[in-house]
Parts: sequence; structure tokens; C-alpha cells
Amino acid sequence: MSENVTFKLTLPNEAATERLAQQLARIVRAGEVIFLQGELGAGKTTFTRYFARALGVTGRVKSPTYTLVESYDLTNPNHEPHGARQLHHFDLYRLGEAREWFSAGFDEYLNPHSIALIEWPTQAQGALPEPTMRLSFEHVDDAADVSSESFDGQRQVRITVPVSVDVRALSLE
Repeated sequence: MSENVTFKLTLPNEAATERLAQQLARIVRAGEVIFLQGELGAGKTTFTRYFARALGVTGRVKSPTYTLVESYDLTNPNHEPHGARQLHHFDLYRLGEAREWFSAGFDEYLNPHSIALIEWPTQAQGALPEPTMRLSFEHVDDAADVSSESFDGQRQVRITVPVSVDVRALSLE
């Protein structure tokens, strides 16, 4: 297992979430798995939408709340430094137990040609590989009851990345 560094950032608004997603999209590579954690409405899906856009996804980026996974082709030649052909966005909130990950065939989505964002990874604990990055979102203010489709209130995100990532380059300015 490689060494990691963890740090926190405050996301004062949705624009800051967009900037963070763009910056992380520039450093992610094919085959990597990113865990997204946080309560409902904490900003996981909002982050994913901007992350997908930064990788060149042009169509609608939907929440996989009921489908458990949404996949997107990454064919835009302007966004190929990551080397991935697909982005898979998992929302495991409704997964009953870890073995359902395997019975659904989701393990096959994780391959050297894809990038995976996994919301609610604890629902498949023991079945998932160790993530390359881990982002944990939380509300800073009392807006814990906001809709998952909106971004109201300030968020804080704890980010764990390999020590090889220059965290000084991750600025929201």
C-alpha cells in the first residue's frame, strides 16, 4: 500500500466544488478508484457532475441512486491525459450487502481502462479495492436537510491522496 496524505478544504459554494473537481480530474489516471463519502446532500453527486464534465463528458450526468451505476464514455481527445476510456459512477447506498457487488458484476467495471467514483463505499466494504483517493464531504453549517440536487451552504471536504500528489496545487482560488 502506498503512503497517503490527508488534508481538508472548505468549499464555500458550488463554484469551489467545480474547481476542486477540475483539479482532481487533471491528476486522475485510468484504473484509479475514488471513494466519495458523506451524508445525503453533502455534495458527492455535485462533485461527480463537475468531475465528469472536466473529463469531457458532455451529456447529462445522472445520479445512479436507483440504477447503482452510471457509465460514461470518455472519447473527447482534449481530455485524454488520464488514459481512461470510461468513467463509472457508483452509488451503493441501496446495496444490501457486499456480495451484491460481485453478483451484480460491478467488479468487472474496475479495470485498467476506466476511472471509478464510488459513493457509499462502506455498503460494499470488503469487496472493493483500496481507493487511490478518498473524499469525505460534510456540511459546515446547519443545512443538513438540503436536497441532494442542490448545493446550499458551505461544505468541508477531507481529501486523502497519494503523497506523490502535489497538494499545494489543489487550490480553490
